[in-house]
Amino acid sequence: MAIVQGQQRKRRCGKKVKTGCDTCKVRRIKCDEGKPSCQRCSTTGRKCDGYSSDITISIQIPKNSPDLIQRISVYIPGNAEEKRGFDFFLRNTAAELSGYYDSSFWEQLILAASAQKPALRHAVIAIGALHEDFSRKRPVPSTPSAKDQKTQFALDQYAKAMGALRRSLSSGKEEPLTALMSCILFVCFDSLRGWFESAMVHLQSGLRILRDMRRSSTDNHIIEDNIAPLFRRLSIQSIIYVDTKSAHDQTAFARKLMDISGKEIVISEEFESLEEARNALNQAADGLFRVFYMWDGDLPIILQPTGLAIFNKYTSQLSLWNLAFEKFMESKSKDLSSREVQGAALLKIHHTTAKIMAGVHPDVSDMRAVFEAVNAEIFLEYLDDFQIITNLSRPLIAAAEQDAKNGKPPLTFSSDLGLIGPLYYVCINCPTVSIRTTAMELLLRCPRREGMWNSVLIAQMIQQYWELEARHKELDEFGSPVPFSDGGSVHFAFFGRPTEMNTTGVSHFPSPEVAPPEPVRSPPSLGLRSNPATHGDTPRQDLEAEALAVLEGTIA
Repeated sequence: MAIVQGQQRKRRCGKKVKTGCDTCKVRRIKCDEGKPSCQRCSTTGRKCDGYSSDITISIQIPKNSPDLIQRISVYIPGNAEEKRGFDFFLRNTAAELSGYYDSSFWEQLILAASAQKPALRHAVIAIGALHEDFSRKRPVPSTPSAKDQKTQFALDQYAKAMGALRRSLSSGKEEPLTALMSCILFVCFDSLRGWFESAMVHLQSGLRILRDMRRSSTDNHIIEDNIAPLFRRLSIQSIIYVDTKSAHDQTAFARKLMDISGKEIVISEEFESLEEARNALNQAADGLFRVFYMWDGDLPIILQPTGLAIFNKYTSQLSLWNLAFEKFMESKSKDLSSREVQGAALLKIHHTTAKIMAGVHPDVSDMRAVFEAVNAEIFLEYLDDFQIITNLSRPLIAAAEQDAKNGKPPLTFSSDLGLIGPLYYVCINCPTVSIRTTAMELLLRCPRREGMWNSVLIAQMIQQYWELEARHKELDEFGSPVPFSDGGSVHFAFFGRPTEMNTTGVSHFPSPEVAPPEPVRSPPSLGLRSNPATHGDTPRQDLEAEALAVLEGTIA
């Protein structure tokens, strides 16, 4: 039979298959679905990027299931060292970064996404490598060669993550959510490494992406429930660096935070959960920090109506938060787990610190300039609050020491503001020597990394501040007090530099060349050496009871 000219053979269409490895999907070819790598990729010398469907399915498994860990680890692409690094993050780092609170971002969302996105995967491995280096230096300092190898591996993974994100962005195929999550990981890595300038660049890039995504789509529950609160917490912990910038830069940063504030949380009479209390407190603290950056220090507060209105709004939220938190603890404290009790204690520490910071600012009747009105004498009114911070910190640090001894995550490696900031605030501002001496001892007991806050560097900074303060108390040859040099110069010396911070020796405290001056009346143990833990053999349940008892005492 003659074939009709021009007749074309029609391709038989079937149901579109959505399974197969990610590499074959990109190439739009049929995948043989071999595991862990398909033959299509292996025989052509290509790298098989694994199967997204496996991760999507396994994410439905309970988050603490060993099967989830095993399945994600099996299907992660990369060499043996990268697989081991990812596994360390999954088994250890994710729990540390989650801390006392909701773990859905670090233990579910980021793991599922990083299994599919090379930029996220390499960033996760890099952060895990930093954490492993930090945790292993705790009992015995690493040898220089071993440390260099671990550090270099983390840096290599960070560079791979940056390169993968650049390539995907230049191709125009990357989703904004992936870029947003990459910014979070880059901020965490840079902060923990001490690259503060780079961390702020990534933080502000993420804030811009978040603002644009909110404008283009509404009611994105991943953005509102997981991503936005995390960016708010990253912004709060960055205050230690932002404080070193010019007034103009501080105001500009405050306005960027206003752009992405999102929907305001209305504080009810009683919180339903610890996570609700956490988000509401972060909202109030974020608002207060913004207005602190917006103040003109050379003008009285009454002449700054915009800033005053914002200040009054968030100071009121702090008061409402405390009432709702007290009712929450009265009705639900008995149902909280050990970790949740510790999380509640940390929230109370943060609230108390923010309360002092707001309380020492002048009221509308004070016609002095803001900077002039805030002086050391005002802090005398808050001695009880300084004591609350140290009392609540003590059982948390003891619990971390005991967890580390028992091989559990001690929660000393975090991207969020934790204990270092409040203890630093006590050491710098509390007028009572005994209270701030206790705060310093607690700070030295357990090495911690909390975003940009490094407990060893902070202790050294406090030491230098105390030395300046002591010289101020001395008299010159004419019998007059020596003018107190601006303590901010010490702050800038540690955190105002754009270069990498020297964070070696994070797990062991070097002896200072100069002991704390006599006027500070600090014991010899403050020579940047950790004191023996006074809670070393205390049963775990007793530490939980102590934290709860202190909380109930502050509420009563």
